[in-house]
Amino acid sequence: MKKNKFRLKREATYRMLIEAGWHCFAEKGYAATTLGDIVARTGHTKGAFYGHFQSKEELFFHVLDYQTELTEGWWNIAADFSPADTTLEQVIEHTLKRLGQLLMGIDNWIVVLVDFYQQTKQDAEIQRVLKEKYRQWIAGIESLVLSLQEQGWISKDKDPGPIAMQIIAFNEGYTIFSTLFGGANPQVLVQGLTKLMQ
Repeated sequence: MKKNKFRLKREATYRMLIEAGWHCFAEKGYAATTLGDIVARTGHTKGAFYGHFQSKEELFFHVLDYQTELTEGWWNIAADFSPADTTLEQVIEHTLKRLGQLLMGIDNWIVVLVDFYQQTKQDAEIQRVLKEKYRQWIAGIESLVLSLQEQGWISKDKDPGPIAMQIIAFNEGYTIFSTLFGGANPQVLVQGLTKLMQ
């Protein structure tokens, strides 16, 4: 079914608001970002915002869905390599690099997520949805571990669930401290993730 001009314009506005929210949150943090910041970035009004979202919190969850859409299938990046000529460390490095490209270089998102959590932790419904997102992220990492197991980089007798939880904890902890205090060393991150998977 062909979309009319109104529908196309509405979809374009929605996408612009999502992308503006994503960039504003990454630049200023969740709490410091205002609806004015978001609409100013798109050239739209707050009325346009409220035509798509009821609140900044709702926009935030749409931004998380947008990130998931952008990175769909990231766990299959390893399929492009072979254990015969690529080490586990190299394939993790390639995977992180590609994931960074898919996320357009926004690498401080965990700090924004912590900010969002702090601002909304008293809202049980928001926390329920956030926990569901966490389960989706863990499932993506489990898919990566399974892919690496199938290709022979990781022993098949290892349980992907605990490995995925350790990976997300290490990666996010590393990212938070690097963002807060500097001194990021991507090679240290890759080596740490490699050790967790071996």
